Amino acid sequence: MPKVSVIMPAYNAASYLEESVNSLLSQSYKDWELLIIDDCSKDHTLDVAKNIAKKDKRIRVIPKEKNSGSADTRNQGIELASGEYIAFLDADDLWESNFLDKMIPFMEENKSSFSFSSYRIIDENGFEFCEPFLVEQKSFSYRNLLHYNRVGLLTAIYHIPTVGKKYFDPSLKSLRDDYALWLDILRDGRVAFANSEILARYRVRRGAATSNKKKVMIAHFKMLRNRENLNIFYALLLTIIHGLLGLRKYRIKS
Repeated sequence: MPKVSVIMPAYNAASYLEESVNSLLSQSYKDWELLIIDDCSKDHTLDVAKNIAKKDKRIRVIPKEKNSGSADTRNQGIELASGEYIAFLDADDLWESNFLDKMIPFMEENKSSFSFSSYRIIDENGFEFCEPFLVEQKSFSYRNLLHYNRVGLLTAIYHIPTVGKKYFDPSLKSLRDDYALWLDILRDGRVAFANSEILARYRVRRGAATSNKKKVMIAHFKMLRNRENLNIFYALLLTIIHGLLGLRKYRIKS
């Protein structure tokens, strides 16, 4: 089995860290390494991480000397990764026990250098309060993703031998930096293969599902305009489309 490097940034995540790591430990797929990078947490996240690492030699803990945000934190993990695949699991998110066992064969069967899947949305207590975010099982091009980002960070996996080590852009200040990375991977004509199976659980505070939309939309527009070099009107149009389609993401369950 090809080795998977799982990148986990952690900042003040002591309440959820062990549960998230346990979702990796419970994987039926066993050839992985976990890199927990602590971004100078102010709670006891680092202590929790170190105690977890004592139980499994596949887990490494990297404490940072200066807080620098999630993009730079993930980049440090990518630099240290020794696997054939890079995957991302935040310190409060969860994978289903068959996530890797489904995704790695799926990528190999489709000769995919970049893939992602559907996922559930849960609250602080693990309650599934929204409808799952579902993706259609097909390939997506750069242009497809430009119109709407369907990739959930916690389900994204890329293949280093074909893509190389790709990094997040810290200048985006952890706003749309994951989206920018997916576009970087697909920019030269590659396609992403989506697995429609629900294989992960994304944790979000209920209030955060609809809060701060203005800030996110401005960051989205600036990323398309300045980084993707799109015409100002095209960038604005895509931002509006993305915002409207994004409203469907948090459909409260009846």
